[in-house]
Amino acid sequence: MSSSLHVARAKAWGTNTFVAEWFCNAVDYCRTKEGQKAFKAWLVDEYGRETAKQKLLDCQKPPLKRYGRATGNVSLFNAAAARISDEAMQEYHKFTANSNLCAPPRTKPAPKRRRGETSTEWLARRHDALLLGCKVPDIDWRVARAMAIAEFDRARDTYEIWHTDYEVLLDVVQERTPSSLLSPNVELGTLHERLDRVNHAFTSCLHAVTLSYMIWGHALDVFEELDRRGLASTSAIERAYQRDPALMWRLVLCLCHINYLRGHLWERLTEVMSWSEYYRPYFKRYRNPNGGSRIEVNRTYLRQNGGFKTVLDNVIIEGMDTDAGHNPGFFDNVLKYLDQNPTEGNKFSNEAFQTLGDVATVCEFKAQLYDSAFGQRLMEFAKTKDEQLEDPKNLRIVTFMEPSKLQSLPRNSNDWTRARTITRSLGFTWLQVTNEMGMHLGEFFFRSASSLSGPERQKWAMMFDILWAHIDSKLWQCSMMLDRSTSKGTVAQKFGLFNPADPERPSFMKMAEKRVGAFFAQRQQRALPANPSKPKESFSLPAVEPAVAASGHAYVSDTQHLRAKEKVKTKGTPALEQPAEKDDSNEEEADETLPDALPSDFKIGNNKILKVFHRILQAPDIPHAEDDSGPRTGQVRWGDFEKAMKRIGFGIVQTAGSSVRFDPPAKSAHPITFHRPHPDSTLTPTMLKWIGARLKRCYGWTTATFGRAPGENED
Repeated sequence: MSSSLHVARAKAWGTNTFVAEWFCNAVDYCRTKEGQKAFKAWLVDEYGRETAKQKLLDCQKPPLKRYGRATGNVSLFNAAAARISDEAMQEYHKFTANSNLCAPPRTKPAPKRRRGETSTEWLARRHDALLLGCKVPDIDWRVARAMAIAEFDRARDTYEIWHTDYEVLLDVVQERTPSSLLSPNVELGTLHERLDRVNHAFTSCLHAVTLSYMIWGHALDVFEELDRRGLASTSAIERAYQRDPALMWRLVLCLCHINYLRGHLWERLTEVMSWSEYYRPYFKRYRNPNGGSRIEVNRTYLRQNGGFKTVLDNVIIEGMDTDAGHNPGFFDNVLKYLDQNPTEGNKFSNEAFQTLGDVATVCEFKAQLYDSAFGQRLMEFAKTKDEQLEDPKNLRIVTFMEPSKLQSLPRNSNDWTRARTITRSLGFTWLQVTNEMGMHLGEFFFRSASSLSGPERQKWAMMFDILWAHIDSKLWQCSMMLDRSTSKGTVAQKFGLFNPADPERPSFMKMAEKRVGAFFAQRQQRALPANPSKPKESFSLPAVEPAVAASGHAYVSDTQHLRAKEKVKTKGTPALEQPAEKDDSNEEEADETLPDALPSDFKIGNNKILKVFHRILQAPDIPHAEDDSGPRTGQVRWGDFEKAMKRIGFGIVQTAGSSVRFDPPAKSAHPITFHRPHPDSTLTPTMLKWIGARLKRCYGWTTATFGRAPGENED
């Protein structure tokens, strides 16, 4: 087909020649015998057998004349579907895009990530560049590793804090409960309904945190192995895995795992977003007889209320429909419309905003590995070695569970390797285990949802430890049953479970004793004379010699050239504008000049910044001036927390939702991730407790870490 024809069609369809040619290739392929067979199999895997039949009938309909003005992708699909139905054009494109088929040759240079660019800005610009025919960007190993560290630490810390602080876990479960979909045949308005929602809420949270621990932990183990082998470049890693099947399959598992986690979190996003107060009337929400969640657009309500109110409503409502699947351009569109009108974000609940951030994080990591040039080459190489998984030795690499104990799932058209089928089976098997735990702690939360105080609350807290001990015991037993006979304890270790027989297993009562001890130790520390000799603090990171104490101003000044520059947004900049090519080699040199460890002390001249750290790390003795423009005593605004972290040299990476990663200015220090509050910017007491606990665990910070710099001017 001539290029002039693609140019003409691109002009008529309102797109570029690359997309026009891709659409034409998709239609031509799906009309072949081979393409029809593959397309039908994909429909069944994507939508289920019954829905696939209806989709196939819709695709066979003649094109319809359209009235009215469509926008965005709808306009493009309608224009391109002159020879076939709109439904066929849309499904053909989704099929070929998801299966990596029919794309024309990519001739333009791959886009490069700009310094200081947020994850979603990068994903949006990357998506636009690929639709222009640019080559697929290669993986950024430093960014991928930072993401794996931050997300693994968050899953580990979350699970431990849930054991030690019932208020944190209670807040999580109570927020998740209303959006939980009911089991089939549960009657509304009954006691059974409320208990069912609480059970689903707790098991959903439990499954998510243990699954995240396993997936991010595996990725981090692989990155650390690459580091031990001295493999720092893509070419060196490719040469190594081509010689070493074990390394190859471990890398393949990273791709399979992150794709599975994306699907799991996307399903959760549809549940919580469709329950947001604003969007709730637009959806029908239920579980099918097999227990699978179903979110369908309420077309009747949509018609009766004049259709979509805004473009963002169109993106969200159509995107959350179960049959719509995951649109690769979803975050691109959400970010664009939120930038144009930030108040639109108030339509999202806090839970939806947090889940949106989690999905965006996973999508960026998937783009780094699965969708990168490295990932595409790894997938093609692994396809030629799939028969290796018939060997029990290689099978042990891709599943740490006993294969005969896995819930068997059939291989589908999206399973480009048997390792992906095994990953789905492993995830489904673990889901069955965690689902059984709801009846233990779920009822406990249900009966404790009312406000408790005084002796009743203390009694409830003690019962909290007993019930967690019961759940830990049940999880441990189930994991042992899934273990291979030669590797007992492996399943528990992979999912981050606590041994019920371990005397150091975290609990509320043990943590309460530690808090009391820390309180008296802090009082004793404040009573000591100035500049006492201080013992070396215990960090959860590898042991390093502490750096010399630095003031906030001095430390930032010394490392400012290493931090990401803040991007200045400009109105009217085209989304598809290609950045000028630049040499990023100096970034690696800059990273090499970072100090090995964070300072053991920070001396800060800005009184407001000092108050933020002391409030978060629980310092009740910091005075609060009556004319202070900040929040009331004990409260902290999220913006002030970000400002404080920037002041001591941390870089900040944000997503489309509420997830924010703080990258420390030190080689050995781990990045750390938090959710910012939405829509209110003030951190709740529970969030303050959560952030303080994680900062203490990750960096060993206490209130004594941050002191006043008397020689500096307050600003």
